Amino acid sequence: MSEEPDNRDYDHKTSVRSFTSSLSSSSEENPKPSSGQEPFPVWLLIVCVVIMIIGGSYVGANSGGFSFSNNHIAGYQPSAPDGLTGKAPELSELEKYVNAGEAVYKAVCNGCHQGAGQGNGQIPPLVDSEWVNLGTERFAQIVLNGLSGPITVNGASYGGAAMPAQKGAINDKQIAQVMTYVRHKFGNITDSVVTKEMIEVARQKFGDNPNQYTASELSAEDIMLEGEQPDWISTESDGSEQEQVEGESAATFKEFNQSNS
Repeated sequence: MSEEPDNRDYDHKTSVRSFTSSLSSSSEENPKPSSGQEPFPVWLLIVCVVIMIIGGSYVGANSGGFSFSNNHIAGYQPSAPDGLTGKAPELSELEKYVNAGEAVYKAVCNGCHQGAGQGNGQIPPLVDSEWVNLGTERFAQIVLNGLSGPITVNGASYGGAAMPAQKGAINDKQIAQVMTYVRHKFGNITDSVVTKEMIEVARQKFGDNPNQYTASELSAEDIMLEGEQPDWISTESDGSEQEQVEGESAATFKEFNQSNS
């Protein structure tokens, strides 16, 4: 009886190699994602798309008239949203004049009298001060030549600090503007201004004084600087004249009704 070769070991090895080969092929066809290479979640993609749509709609609705179909047209200017003009409101001549005086005040006066005009220690306040809100002549004397010694403002005594003369520090127009600002801001005087021409006259009259004034040397409280007001100042007489015209018109209309009744 002849012995047949034992092929069981050979068959086993062949089966193992075939199984290993099939596993390798499966791995190549369906590779396992490595760390950092996981698939992008579909839900997150949907969220991003929705956010982009909402954001684009908002920008389109608030773009001030911008349109991709118009931006290439020569001379195209996007329109401003309703209620906005893109320009600052026009200032009146009085507002411009007062603003110029405010700039001078901040540069020259703010350090002592403070931004709100309340003064500081022995430096008197400007708010409702009878020395600046009544006669403008003595106010000009103080600004031009300075002030020293005691002074009473609104019933309170001051005098620990002297005010330096400003006649050599700022020009006549700046003095006029800052005086107007102080009277407007701290005295609510809006129907008149101090002009450059007024200060020119005051400088000729008081500018040669070599020393600072004392309170007793200043002009009376009711003396005003001489000079005409600019055309852009509305005076109280304009309002009274208008009221008189309106009153006469009303009386005429009443007489007409009575004559036809």
